[in-house]
Amino acid sequence: MIKVFGAPPSRGVRVLWMLEEMGLPYELRRVDFANRFEDRDFLACSPTGSLPGLEDGDVRMMESVAIIEYLGVRYGPTPLAPASDDPRWPDYISYLHFGEASLSGPLNVTLGSRFFAPDEEKQNWGAKFAVDSFVRKSAALVESLKRQPYLLGDTFTAADISCGWALSLAGFLQVEDRLDAVLNDYVGRLKERPAYQTATAPAEPVPA
Repeated sequence: MIKVFGAPPSRGVRVLWMLEEMGLPYELRRVDFANRFEDRDFLACSPTGSLPGLEDGDVRMMESVAIIEYLGVRYGPTPLAPASDDPRWPDYISYLHFGEASLSGPLNVTLGSRFFAPDEEKQNWGAKFAVDSFVRKSAALVESLKRQPYLLGDTFTAADISCGWALSLAGFLQVEDRLDAVLNDYVGRLKERPAYQTATAPAEPVPA
């Protein structure tokens, strides 16, 4: 059975959400973040100590977007992951990676500052710059979402999982008022999906 290391609110949400949307059974293995470098099973999947990690038989993986891309290919075909000969595939792969590389990745500086820096450093220049960059780059999604409910049109895909989770960080950081209203509406609709609700609030580490 697929084992996921990393519970909400970490990037593990992306993986759990993908698994729920695909209807795949999995086991959730929570990781004590403070003691993660002592967790050998977790580190076997994610040597950097970054959440999440995935174990699937002999396969061990890190990086949430890489994992959801793997799941779409390994357990597809699925509408969540257009094939490479699909005309939407270039946009799909761009948005899939945009969600981490351009949106949530830079926010690590802000999140680290908010939770681990001394009080006088929690709102440092780097933390503010990361939020400014996040808001500016989020505008790249607005025109597409003005025309259609999801990034690729009428069909929900893993690209929406990647970008949707990233955009949800605006609420977590209390900067959602700086996003275009189209993006806040989009995140609100994504949060209504049963798979998202299950992924963000799993009660116990048991098969889905």
